[in-house]
Amino acid sequence: MIDIEKILKRAWQILWSYRVLWIFGVLLAITMGSFPGGSGSNGVQYNFDGGDWGNAGPWPQLEEFNNWAEKNLEPLFTNPEQHITTFIWIGVGLLLFFLVVGVITALVRYISETAVLRMVNDHEQTGQKLSFSQGWRLGWSRAAFRMWLIDLIIFIPVFLFILILALVGLAVYLSVTGGSEFTAVFGTVAALGLLFVFIFLFAIGMAFLGLLREFFIRQAALENASVGESFRRGWLMFKRNWKSAGLMWLVMVGLGIGAAIAGFIVFFLLIPAYVVLLIPALLVGAVPGLLVFGITSLFTSGPLTWIIGILAALPLFFTILFLPLFLVNGWFKVFASSSWTLAFREMKAMEAVLPDSQPGAAESTTP
Repeated sequence: MIDIEKILKRAWQILWSYRVLWIFGVLLAITMGSFPGGSGSNGVQYNFDGGDWGNAGPWPQLEEFNNWAEKNLEPLFTNPEQHITTFIWIGVGLLLFFLVVGVITALVRYISETAVLRMVNDHEQTGQKLSFSQGWRLGWSRAAFRMWLIDLIIFIPVFLFILILALVGLAVYLSVTGGSEFTAVFGTVAALGLLFVFIFLFAIGMAFLGLLREFFIRQAALENASVGESFRRGWLMFKRNWKSAGLMWLVMVGLGIGAAIAGFIVFFLLIPAYVVLLIPALLVGAVPGLLVFGITSLFTSGPLTWIIGILAALPLFFTILFLPLFLVNGWFKVFASSSWTLAFREMKAMEAVLPDSQPGAAESTTP
């Protein structure tokens, strides 16, 4: 069994002594919270009419926006069937926007995650502390791409599970519609029961895949293994150390719950910091906002240019505004990643001392 107490103490020491890791922790906190990203509607619908814009106020800007909205927005909601092409272009624009954001966040996320893994591992091997640029070069590697592929492959069974759940729900719905009252009641009860079973199995499956992922990605990043080899070696390493891995997972889950509660409290304690950062956030957010506004003004005019500019400014604005919160979240991400890396190293060291004839003998070497 690994010494979890020693691992956690060492991870805590690394966190506070190796402060370059904080930068990568902040990048992870920003990108892992938004990737994979998406948007959705909350189901609320709103019907516009002329009265909604009739009391815009005496400001010329509001009057201009009122006139623009009555001309361009109101018809979209009053006669949507006549503006199908507009909705298609809006959908294409949003799709491209989220695609670009997704690619950028994925790039930063996996480079940063790989950098943290390798920097902590190298620090334990050599005692050397790298600069940010050196760490970024460590992360900018094929290992980062392999880690992305590993996550993509792990997502496949998750997608299939959700698809099966949707098909079962559709089958139950079709079976109860048009039937007797007893059939409808029985079908509803059965559907709710299946839903709870699926949710329970889904939670267990996600937790197990999350545990295995800690082994898969470290095989790719620290052992320079291919994607297939990462899955094979990671699974074998988990099987040989499942007791230590399970106990480590339970400890990290407990710490994660504690960190979530503490983060909720810290969010409110940092309100004075948000106030201080409000002006810098506005200034930094104004740079991409004005840039996009200038580009957009070449193709269109009116309030639409301001709306697009504001939307472009919001991501950087909120990033700077909540930077202290991202820093606190990044601390925990670095601590958790370091803990698992140290556990991985200790499990590997334990396997290395086993006789070669024993099935648990180590089969890979550090590049």
